[in-house]
Amino acid sequence: MGIVNLKVSKKIAKTLFPLVLGVAVLWLLYKDTDLAELWCITKTANFTIIAYSLLFGLGGNIFRALRWELTIQSVGYYPKRMSLIYAVMGNYAVNFVLPRAGEVWRCGVVSKYDKVPFSTTFGTLIVDRFFDVVAMGFIMILCIMLDFNFFVSYLKMNPAVGEGVISTFSSVWFYATIIIFFMAIYTLFRFLPNFFLIKKAKLFYQGTKRDILTIWKMKQKGLFILYTFLCWFGYYLYFYLCFYAFGFTEHLGPVAGLLVFAMSSLGVAAPTQGGIGAWHFMVITSLLVYGVSYEQGSAFAGAIFTIQSAWLILIGIFSIFAIQYVKREIPETATVSISETNDKKIT
Repeated sequence: MGIVNLKVSKKIAKTLFPLVLGVAVLWLLYKDTDLAELWCITKTANFTIIAYSLLFGLGGNIFRALRWELTIQSVGYYPKRMSLIYAVMGNYAVNFVLPRAGEVWRCGVVSKYDKVPFSTTFGTLIVDRFFDVVAMGFIMILCIMLDFNFFVSYLKMNPAVGEGVISTFSSVWFYATIIIFFMAIYTLFRFLPNFFLIKKAKLFYQGTKRDILTIWKMKQKGLFILYTFLCWFGYYLYFYLCFYAFGFTEHLGPVAGLLVFAMSSLGVAAPTQGGIGAWHFMVITSLLVYGVSYEQGSAFAGAIFTIQSAWLILIGIFSIFAIQYVKREIPETATVSISETNDKKIT
């Protein structure tokens, strides 16, 4: 009974800690803000434009699912397209409960309903996330080329951000932690090779590595790149169109929209539900560089985050239920990849 209670307590802690962290950042951002004034600014928004922008976020997620479909098909599996779309949509709803758990959930749910080995879906997820990092890298480089002074001004207005990055990478403990982690992994694999968990990890790694190498050789690389572009372009419009919903941002233009969007995307990477708190901070401080007042930036961030989050959660909950009822016809003679054989060995 005690073990069960301990497990439940850990799950609750994993959910509450990032939520409390996000709420704490929100409180720090809004504690000195006049909420009545904030509401007055928010009421001036054109909510029709915001509602219209939501369609581009939906489109971006659909292209993400289509890109994922290409990677899974490249290793010999053909899950239903709607199953993948629902999995991607549900991913975001799960992330609002437990940060980053949505990625594992979408791999697991496709593995369960479409009979694709988990090692395969996980391998394709790694590829998916890798190209997101590459896409963000291109976006940041483009932003620096378009408006380098923005970053100079941002760091001047927020010196703590630059100091935090420098202190982290100059800290001995940062590198010591990395070294200890890899030494521990090496020790386990070197001296406990026959331990059943190590065996499972090795087989999982081998299957995942093999599938990733297969994906690199896919024939539809051009379509993959196109889906990646359309996915991120959809996300950009999802954010930038909201500028036209407020009088104090509608004149800023597409370059400013791209820069603030890029900074907000960095905020989403924070280990909190939906990037709560960190996303607000990045948006508010970025808008300050363009002359938007703190109160106006706070109203913009609060309104957009709330509406977009509600949209993602509603679509996600629908998708979580809908994925169970997708019509699937998986033939007995379906292609079986090497990774499936590894999964069978594991079990």
